[in-house]
Amino acid sequence: MPTTVLAGSGWLRTAFASSTADYEITLRRPDTAGAPSFAEGVLRAEVTIMIEARAARRATLVLASERSAPIEIRDLTPAGLTFRLLHPERLSREKDGR
Repeated sequence: MPTTVLAGSGWLRTAFASSTADYEITLRRPDTAGAPSFAEGVLRAEVTIMIEARAARRATLVLASERSAPIEIRDLTPAGLTFRLLHPERLSREKDGR
């Protein structure tokens, strides 16, 4: 299963506010045609925005490429806010990076 890591700086947007965010996303593409891609990651943003996103369980991550990616929040850890992308297939050709 090919794996790509996308890292950059963008924005974390919630229903109430937004903050700059540094992120790292691991995108896994299946070897089997038609099988779904899977992407999860961690981001760091202003603490209050990360807490609000964790409470809402959903947010939008705007990547450095200005592409918006809806995310489902998993947890808030010392490393940052962990999440999974809701539509990872949209990032299959993403050229984002540091």
